[in-house]
Amino acid sequence: MLVKSVLALRKQLQRERQHIKWLEQHLPHSRQFYSARTRVAQLQVLDGLVGSAAVAEADAATKKSDA
Repeated sequence: MLVKSVLALRKQLQRERQHIKWLEQHLPHSRQFYSARTRVAQLQVLDGLVGSAAVAEADAATKKSDA
């Protein structure tokens, strides 16, 4: 379940980055551009947190199977 969440989060982050590139070219001083940059920053933080939780869960699963 956590893997699907991580993949969805990374897909959303990729879409937002593409959107920012477009906004930067066409509307560099718009409010929409600045709010999109804020969303990407928040998604990057969330990706870091979820990614480290996924690693911890994978380690726990490996330790159980080793026992």
